[in-house]
Amino acid sequence: MSLKQKLQEDLKAAMKSGEKLRTMALRGIIAEVSRVEVADAARREVTDADVIQVIKRERARREESLEFARKAGRADLIEQNEAEAKVLESYLPAAVSADEVRAAVNEIIAGGANQIGPLMKALRDRFGAQLDGKVASEIVKSALARK
Repeated sequence: MSLKQKLQEDLKAAMKSGEKLRTMALRGIIAEVSRVEVADAARREVTDADVIQVIKRERARREESLEFARKAGRADLIEQNEAEAKVLESYLPAAVSADEVRAAVNEIIAGGANQIGPLMKALRDRFGAQLDGKVASEIVKSALARK
């Protein structure tokens, strides 16, 4: 079963059980996945990697909204965005630890890379969807600053 099919099955289950926040979050993701399918000129079926990228993007949006909601003191929006972020998290693969990223960065730097772009590409190639870009970027910048 593809990740897209799992999302659709989970949406049906959430609707039947009356879980409003979960239903909203899943509907949003499925809508974004559909947009990605239609936006592609070939109108191809999305892969699990495509769906994971959509989920990551949606999670980042929830985190940004959460930040604004906290500044505005909106408890209702804070609760909604936290709940939706947790739903999205449950569909993402386990993230690589910061220590693993640090070790990989040191290894790549020892191999001769000394710029952010090539380092980040090597990390994405090595870890794929498990890599948290924000954490990796901070580690790469601090490693290059020490150099």
